[in-house]
Amino acid sequence: MSATESRKVVVVGPAHPAKGGTAVHTTELARHLASDPGAEVKLVSWERQYPAALYPGELRVPGGLPEVPEFHPTIRPLAWNSPASWVRTGRRIADADVVVLTHVVPLQVPALLGVLAGMRTARSSAQTVVVAHNVLPHEARPGDALLVGRLFAAVDGVVVHSEEQAALAHAHGARRVVVADLPPHLPGGPRVDAPAGSRVPRDGGVRLLSLGVVRDYKGVDLLLEALREVHQRGVDARLTIAGELWGDAGRRVRELAAAPGLRGHVELREGYVPAGELPDLMAAHDAVVLPYRSATASQNAVLAFAHGLPVLATRVGSFPAQVRDGVDGILVEPGSVDALVAGVLSLAGGGLERLRDGVEAPDLDEPWDRYLGALEQAAQGGTAAAPPGGRLLAVAKRGAEHALWTRVGVQRRVGERLAARRLGAAPAARPVPSGVPRTGVLHDADEVADAVAQTKRLRLPAHPDAPKNWDALGAVAAVLTLADDGSRTARVLDAGSARYSPVLPWLRLYGLGAERGALAGINLEFGATVHRDGVEFRHGDVTDTGLADASLDAVTCMSVIEHGVPITPFLAETARILRSGGVLALSTDYDQDPPDTTGIEAYGAQVKIFGPADLRALVATAKQLGLELVGELTDDVLAHPARPVHWTRTGLDYTFVLLTFVRR
Repeated sequence: MSATESRKVVVVGPAHPAKGGTAVHTTELARHLASDPGAEVKLVSWERQYPAALYPGELRVPGGLPEVPEFHPTIRPLAWNSPASWVRTGRRIADADVVVLTHVVPLQVPALLGVLAGMRTARSSAQTVVVAHNVLPHEARPGDALLVGRLFAAVDGVVVHSEEQAALAHAHGARRVVVADLPPHLPGGPRVDAPAGSRVPRDGGVRLLSLGVVRDYKGVDLLLEALREVHQRGVDARLTIAGELWGDAGRRVRELAAAPGLRGHVELREGYVPAGELPDLMAAHDAVVLPYRSATASQNAVLAFAHGLPVLATRVGSFPAQVRDGVDGILVEPGSVDALVAGVLSLAGGGLERLRDGVEAPDLDEPWDRYLGALEQAAQGGTAAAPPGGRLLAVAKRGAEHALWTRVGVQRRVGERLAARRLGAAPAARPVPSGVPRTGVLHDADEVADAVAQTKRLRLPAHPDAPKNWDALGAVAAVLTLADDGSRTARVLDAGSARYSPVLPWLRLYGLGAERGALAGINLEFGATVHRDGVEFRHGDVTDTGLADASLDAVTCMSVIEHGVPITPFLAETARILRSGGVLALSTDYDQDPPDTTGIEAYGAQVKIFGPADLRALVATAKQLGLELVGELTDDVLAHPARPVHWTRTGLDYTFVLLTFVRR
């Protein structure tokens, strides 16, 4: 969602007085989008969301009290049984720059398609993004897949909340899918202290809470069966089930709760739990249990942490990313009564206090930065180069940055845990990237696709701008093969870095950066120094780094020099700080027949696309300064049959070149 002076953003989805997590998420999404002073945000919602016969519970919050403050402006023109309202709404919002459609169930897809049809008839040019809370419902029906496929094919991008959902979205025709953790949208007030005498004594007992609508996929019946076995072992575990009990799943839970062995140990608190009652309810329990058979994403783990409670959850949906097993909760296999028994026994057997100490209050702002970044990526829908600046783009960049480094940290922790389970054996070696020449040109879209596919095979977080994976793979391969002896101790500087760029995170995943300061990025745009998983990002000039002579093994510089960088001073500084045998991996915008860019500016400088003569002059200067090119710049090397890079802002088509040098 490229920022402009005045941007119109429309969010379409459920909102108060509708109840439930999706309505809260949609409301909070509109609020966070509106935090950009340059954005004019409107929330378009439902007057009649579902036929009552298809929704067993109450459709609206009892008493009309919102779970979170209402967003203004909110309009409610949509009705599930009025196709005319769908098309009218689409025409009404056709002047928007961005439209975000909330997908909850396939039943609403015809309405969303009607909105899109209305936009088309009004010749709308808006970017369109679907936020898919569930690609398909937990209890799918015939025709669901067809409807969802038509919706996904009609929009620019789709945001989902887990890798499993991403695979489903791709399988159902989505052009571009971006995975983003569900950001916190927590109902209720702040944490309160437990009322006196409300907690179960610490003599082997534990008081558990199951919160939310009871449906079959949530596995509450399995939890009750597990509790019955726990009691047979003489352990006092009590459970409160707070929420609406739906259909057969609700009847099964009532039967189990009243059965011998559980009677008196299970409290059924049937009905919707008002947000205002959540703090006291949480304070009266020791842990939240999420025994789901299957899941996409849920806020209940984050809600528990916000109130200081550890979590017992199954390894489904978003829970493995939210719960740190053995630190602030316990993760067990889904669909297993025995696994739930073991989890409850661990809580009751002394693990509770340790897990409670590990609970940290969740950051309620940073995840929204990441989420807005995901919306930005999904809305772009293609492989355009960097869009114009602005506050919303800055937020999107922060979101991309945090998502990237979170993934790096998770991958490294998982590798360390696997190594520990192998009794200290080193993690399996990740193959070095291949296929990108040390010196060469990106030829066509097939090479872009190959680069993206290679990042997936190597389990490297891909850059959202697909062509940038090509030169990043080449640069990382050059560092690992030419500048590092396999000990993973190379010292690397990313000149003109961005904190969301892939080179330094990928090198971190290859094991570099164990020594503090070994991996660093500098940029004149950086303010205070920031550390991400051991990598240092600081303010710095690529022509005057302040580093000691011959102090580095490698320098990377990805798509920087075309933005007005003085070439000779940069090359001279790089030659000074590289040791003998050190490596410079340099990429830039290139075309064998460069277009005229007179009058086209970006980032405060005239746009520059290098041609063959420019590159040969650069290589000659580098050689004079002691930097020898790896390979040759022959006419064949510099030729390219296509221009696979498109910069939307300027309308320019071109490609990339990668040059690798070794310090004599």
